[in-house]
Amino acid sequence: MPTIPSEIELRNTVEEFQEVLAFLDVEVVEKDEEILYFFSFELQDDPQAERLVPGKDGLICSFLDQQLKFGMPTPEDCEWQGYYSRYLRSGTAPSNFRLHVIISGEVKEKSPEDIFTGLPIVLNRIEKIESCPVEFEENSTPTTFENNFWKLVGFTDDSGSIISSPTCEDPEVGVIFNDQLLLGTPIEDPEARSFSIQSAVWMRPGPLVLVYRISGENTLSITRAVDPSYMPPRPATAITDNFPNVTNAIFNKYDSLSSIFRFEGPVEFVLSGNTLRLKNTSNGISTLLVKD
Repeated sequence: MPTIPSEIELRNTVEEFQEVLAFLDVEVVEKDEEILYFFSFELQDDPQAERLVPGKDGLICSFLDQQLKFGMPTPEDCEWQGYYSRYLRSGTAPSNFRLHVIISGEVKEKSPEDIFTGLPIVLNRIEKIESCPVEFEENSTPTTFENNFWKLVGFTDDSGSIISSPTCEDPEVGVIFNDQLLLGTPIEDPEARSFSIQSAVWMRPGPLVLVYRISGENTLSITRAVDPSYMPPRPATAITDNFPNVTNAIFNKYDSLSSIFRFEGPVEFVLSGNTLRLKNTSNGISTLLVKD
């Protein structure tokens, strides 16, 4: 039997594939008291199939450098420090948080010397799946504005059509409007109530928080209030956000949704059954949400 080369790129091709949907993952292997990390792909359409493990060709690291909010700190070790440790939180992140990608490449023959469990591949191309449309059924059942989680369906154009859906990695993004008066001292509006944006993006609240009031039949007035429970982070170097641990796409969706609730102007809303449409009149950002 001929010897199988240790270099994946030099092995015989077993199968070629084009534009396959997959999750980008990392396999952790312990060998001789050393922990090794290997990128791997789980096929989205066939999760029972054997995983695909690419050779170290740098293509994935370059891809991640473009996708992660602050890029790759150590491209030569991006399996561990960049993707597994930072983005996947050392394997504790939800499985859906793995990057949803489209890959093309060549499956190579497997060697008994391979210490990873999947099939070796030479990756020719990797692309990010930009977003995942939200499926829902619209109904006319009356719904209360407050105390519901309004899930983001997408951002809309002037005709109300979806032009941008949530990311596949952070599909449960949305807004909750509370019906209780804020405990504290509202700066401008004593009738203001709190609201919060739910997202994979995390920010430590500051001493001033945005609040809302329904100021007309279809208008939200956004003002500010003092948070009496605010405490500066201790120590002064304490982490105040998780921006380094998310992708550009996750952050941009969060930032766009936050931009609707700017302090500068009112927000128009239309509540219809289980759907809620919001539009910031100053910047024109519009969105469609559905009661989850």
